[in-house]
Amino acid sequence: MTLNDYLYHLGWIFIGYESVIVLWFLITQFPKHRWSLFYARHRTLNFLPLHEMHSCFMSAVVFLLFHAVGSEVEHYLLSFKLEVVTHIRVFYMGMIAQQFATLVVLYTLHRLRGCLFSKTARIIMYTTFLYAAFLFMQLIARGYFDYHELGIVYRVGGWTCNTVGIAALSIYPIRQTLGYFQKRS
Repeated sequence: MTLNDYLYHLGWIFIGYESVIVLWFLITQFPKHRWSLFYARHRTLNFLPLHEMHSCFMSAVVFLLFHAVGSEVEHYLLSFKLEVVTHIRVFYMGMIAQQFATLVVLYTLHRLRGCLFSKTARIIMYTTFLYAAFLFMQLIARGYFDYHELGIVYRVGGWTCNTVGIAALSIYPIRQTLGYFQKRS
């Protein structure tokens, strides 16, 4: 098993955990909010905790969808049989475009719904932008200067961004679940 295959499978473990977070929202919040969980606008978001819940839910769904799609796009781009330099450029440009699509969708959803950005949404935005910066660094270094020594910085930085993003997504469900059990006891 190559390192790329190992990281690909590890990435799907992270995606499974992100799915559990989205499932938590559906199980715990859908009975209370019904379809407004998906369609609430700023007129119905009367207080700050409601803004936070909707923002965290949107962030979890967008992060899950783009992480799953991005994993497959990454795997697909790695399978191209092109000249090495062209392959590097196509790979990193495709991944940068995917990261910026994540940013645009998350920002647009918040603006369309009139929802304030929670700490979770801001952390997701920051880490996604930082990961795009690591991708851009690799594009310039490998694609234009044929310098391949920054690979460890890219891998550690990318996995750190993903781990921080997943940790940020986990905070709201954990805090709400602990609050629920403290209230019951």
